Amino acid sequence: MNQDPETKYELQAIFDLSKALNSSLDLKSILDTLLLTLMGKFLISKGLVLVGHQQEKYIIEACKGLPRSFLDSVVHIDDFPLSLTFTADMQPSTIKAFLKKNDILVVVPVRHNSKNLGLIGLGKKSLAGEFSDTELDYLNSLANISATSIQNGLIFRQLDHEKRKSDKSVQELNTLSEIVRELNSTLSKLETNKVVSLLVYSIMGEMMVNRCAVFLAASEGMTLSLNKGIPSDNCSQITGNNQISTELASLKEPILIQDYQDGSTCDAFTAAGIAALIPMKIENENKGVIAIGGKITRQPFSKDELRFLSILGDWSVISIETARLIEQELQKKAMDEEMRIAGEIQRQLLPDSCLTLEGYEVEAVNNPSRQVGGDYFDFIKMSNDEYMFCIADVSGKGTPASLLMANVQASLHALADTGLSLTEITTRINKIIYENTTYDKFITFFVGILNLKKRSFTSVNAGHNPPYLYHADGTFETFDEGGLILGMMPEIIYKSETVKLASGDCIVMFTDGVSEAMNVNEEEYEEHRIEKCIADNFHLSTKDLLKKLLDDVASFSSGCPQADDITALLIKVK
Repeated sequence: MNQDPETKYELQAIFDLSKALNSSLDLKSILDTLLLTLMGKFLISKGLVLVGHQQEKYIIEACKGLPRSFLDSVVHIDDFPLSLTFTADMQPSTIKAFLKKNDILVVVPVRHNSKNLGLIGLGKKSLAGEFSDTELDYLNSLANISATSIQNGLIFRQLDHEKRKSDKSVQELNTLSEIVRELNSTLSKLETNKVVSLLVYSIMGEMMVNRCAVFLAASEGMTLSLNKGIPSDNCSQITGNNQISTELASLKEPILIQDYQDGSTCDAFTAAGIAALIPMKIENENKGVIAIGGKITRQPFSKDELRFLSILGDWSVISIETARLIEQELQKKAMDEEMRIAGEIQRQLLPDSCLTLEGYEVEAVNNPSRQVGGDYFDFIKMSNDEYMFCIADVSGKGTPASLLMANVQASLHALADTGLSLTEITTRINKIIYENTTYDKFITFFVGILNLKKRSFTSVNAGHNPPYLYHADGTFETFDEGGLILGMMPEIIYKSETVKLASGDCIVMFTDGVSEAMNVNEEEYEEHRIEKCIADNFHLSTKDLLKKLLDDVASFSSGCPQADDITALLIKVK
């Protein structure tokens, strides 16, 4: 049977187009070929192809004779035509209004296995005339033939998208691995700032941003660790705002600033040019936040990119925390070593053994609450018959107190053999301390001169715990004469007192570390316990008597750490 030449031509054209469509798996190429073929055949100046994206949502994937801005636009179609339909015959809808506005005359559905793939929309023919029945049949046939090609193109696009995602995931893993390896190599240098710096530059290079800052958790909230590109004033406003600092500390997931709920907070970050915040967590505890500006390309951050940054932040903060802990440990070790050396030097400033004096027993002890302390005792030979004894307590503890104690020791030794009286020596030391310390540094000070031949003891008490003079009959008196504590006022007049000593007399000097030792009930040892302990054990040697006193203090304060330096000095007349 002979075919009509026109029919034969139509069949050949459909065959050629089918061949062209099936020669490619690229959806854009398929749709462009389809649209251009139809527009060329019917001399149409406007056309478009919509492809299903989600339920009732279609994307303009190809258009000719229409604004390029239409491409990738989403159009809602709730009444999908199941057969070729003229726009004028469609039910009123958003898609009808859109097609009519842009002079699209006819829409041809593209379906595959009862699935709506999309629509082909064509404008009026350039030459006068309506579409003939033959032309309409041709359009339907072409839509049916192209459906398979379009379906294959959609499948290929999805596969390509998944492959790209897979390739990107592999690339991200490689990038993460490289960055973490670099972070760990930097970690070996034990410098937190270098670890943070490497993280910031890695993010800026990977994300193509020119603004990035890292905030790290601290006791007072989030503090700025490193900033690149964000105006310093804006960073100060962020870290200086308690509300924002609290919000940063509570951040659990990456967030785009445009999605921020709090308007004032959003404004602060927007003003700083920050586009996204990424928390850095260890076991769901926020240890820091990465703040990054927008991309140089002006493209938005994808969910995958935020996920990448979140993983990178979590991995990086482990290195940062490790580096910080190592730094703290090294600093602690260095401090401990410095304190050990300072303690050793301080111990060398104190007498290394007690005096052996004919007719007297002398015993002393110094137990600092730390490696170095602020208590001081000393005895200095002035002549064959005279020895100077001193006990003092510097305000505070640790290194500052020990340095001030060393100053007192140096001053006392320098003035001891000048021939000055005890009151003049005390006055000069007071002036030296006042001129070289701040108002909150002061010293309680007790100094006395023992005359072996005369069996007398002359003393000055500058605000120190009054030492005791115990007699063999059990009675006692205290050394109170003197003046104000050292370092409070520059011009102080000090007074001295002299007592005669008899056999059995015992001078007991101590610092407030003894009298103010605290027990678990927050009660102090106090002077009345000192007095009782001395009275009960007065018959012992100074060495055993001092041990009894220290043991009683230790027993009283059992269960509590030593809060202050403990120093005592005993002189007993045989």
